[in-house]
Amino acid sequence: MFGGVRAGTGLGLVLSAGFGLATVPALAADLGSAGVEDLEERIAELEATAARKGNRKVSLTISGYVNEQIQWWDDGNEQNVYIGTNESSQTRFRFIGKAKINADLSAGYIIEVGLRGGDQGKWGQDDIASSNSLNLRHSAWYLESNSLGKVTVGYTSASNDGITELTLVNSITVAKPIQIFTPNGGFNLRLSDGNRANATWKSLSRINAAGEGDRFNVIRYDSPEIAGFTASASWGDDDLWAVALQYQAELHGFKLAGGIGYSEAASTVRGFGNSNLGHGSELGLSVSALHKETGLFATFAYGEANDEGRPEDNDYVGWNIQAGIQRKWSTLGKTTLYGEYYEGNFGTAGANLVNAGGGLGATTIAGSDVDVWGLAAIQSIDAASLDLYVAYRHYEVDLALAGELGGGRGDLTAKDFDTVFSGARINF
Repeated sequence: MFGGVRAGTGLGLVLSAGFGLATVPALAADLGSAGVEDLEERIAELEATAARKGNRKVSLTISGYVNEQIQWWDDGNEQNVYIGTNESSQTRFRFIGKAKINADLSAGYIIEVGLRGGDQGKWGQDDIASSNSLNLRHSAWYLESNSLGKVTVGYTSASNDGITELTLVNSITVAKPIQIFTPNGGFNLRLSDGNRANATWKSLSRINAAGEGDRFNVIRYDSPEIAGFTASASWGDDDLWAVALQYQAELHGFKLAGGIGYSEAASTVRGFGNSNLGHGSELGLSVSALHKETGLFATFAYGEANDEGRPEDNDYVGWNIQAGIQRKWSTLGKTTLYGEYYEGNFGTAGANLVNAGGGLGATTIAGSDVDVWGLAAIQSIDAASLDLYVAYRHYEVDLALAGELGGGRGDLTAKDFDTVFSGARINF
């Protein structure tokens, strides 16, 4: 296939050159052997600088998407509107290559880079965190056998990465089920007396998303599919290992997908769940079912993590359920409507409850219970490979405090947080 690129490109350039030369009759009339050689040299120069779909042996596929949004928020005292990147499904581009070695074996690579215009996960009351940054998501090569499985080496997903995000609808375009604080993580808690806590919503849990894996420098093995099941294992980044099992099938008019993963970190170099903590373990799972005829679906996700390097309360648990309908009611594409509920219990956050001006001294958060409910609508436009979405989330938290509050404010609580975000993801 790629052996014909030069001839095809050359023909196109020759035709283009011919049309151009036709406007200069004198030059065309004098075009001899020297002129042909010059033209061929110019064609070679243009081909050398042109982007290709790989080389003659290794293919190249470029893909990705852009996901930007507008977000309104209300912390109980203050409201505002920000614009930036949806971090649940971050804007990105990827290069994937593949070369066939023989009938059974192939080799390839993946390079993926994320882009942020404004980091939604770090927005706060006074900062929209317009970081305009790039971050490496994948840089790895692989060898794959149809009969034996796939081995990947480099910076890429551990086996349990994405294990709490398995769903049969496109809800991840809007927000992740377990990484619940992405829309409001950088916002300080607003206390009932109007003061801001030093603690942010995200700091309530030392784990970004309990039970959910991440990307590391690893060696990873994925088995071939057997009766709908695939297994994987990974190790790397100074003794961080993970295993996972996934399943996908169609039974009795339903599409089914699910998986479970477990990992342990035996080093303080990185920790688990991208938390930069010490020794620990985490368990995550998700299961999704879609009724093909009606479009009704339900997805459940669960995650837990334990940081064994901390003597205090060090358990983090969260679960989420989403349910709704996905149907093609118009020629534009599928419409997805769903509601969700999340409940999380987090061990000590260790953050001061309020700033020094609040009069509460060194009072810290010893634990918290978080409840979240939300609604979302997604409209796919197939002709443009586009998803339009709008979502609402409501956050509530009960705090357990370490020590007595100063100033006689023993009943101090945190106000609820509300947010509406709307945007689009366009794939390429």
